[in-house]
Amino acid sequence: MCGRYVMATPATDLVALFEVDEAGEALPEASWNIAPTTPVPIVVEPAPRDDRPPARRLEAARWGLVPAWADDVSVGVRAFNARGETAASKPMFRDAVQSRRALVPADGWYEWQRSGDAKVPHYVHGDAPISFAGLYAWWKQPDGAWLLSTTILTTAATGELAGIHERMPVVVAPAMRDAWLDAEEEGEAVLEAVLAEAPEVAAGLRMHVVDRRVGNVREQGPGLVEPVA
Repeated sequence: MCGRYVMATPATDLVALFEVDEAGEALPEASWNIAPTTPVPIVVEPAPRDDRPPARRLEAARWGLVPAWADDVSVGVRAFNARGETAASKPMFRDAVQSRRALVPADGWYEWQRSGDAKVPHYVHGDAPISFAGLYAWWKQPDGAWLLSTTILTTAATGELAGIHERMPVVVAPAMRDAWLDAEEEGEAVLEAVLAEAPEVAAGLRMHVVDRRVGNVREQGPGLVEPVA
């Protein structure tokens, strides 16, 4: 699963890395301990209108998908992850699979491994920022304002990661990012392709044990991702 992650890379770097055309306002500040329901940066490329070329945007979104038909924002509390294997058939996620796919940039994520009665936190990361396969939705709030929200897809863990937790976030290979964002691509087909590549992408990541402080969402700072014995 993905219940806590790190995104401390500056927005200017994300714009270059993900070839963003436009950056939104009020983007989240750097965080070494992101938890569900907080704002996170996502990359989206909505279907173009009026014959305009598609524009790739970096936006702030609430982590926890709130679909357009939701009665209350609290729906998103239980939708911060979506199982990649079933997302295309679930009412909560299936519309987004078809045309509202996002990249969720991350420096890495935390995963807890059970050891006896305790859980040992690990930090999983690559050499550069990675991108989780995400979905997004717009929800009209009671005051009339629109809320952008997102969820992160997960799949069965493989390789070393399987020894820590049975699930892992789906990391999109750089070569697949354009297809994943393209609203004109058939949703189930591109989802299947991204899931098929997930084990190979995950095999290129590294991990190490970190301090248990990461379990407290109030803890912050680069020291959280430093290895501990």
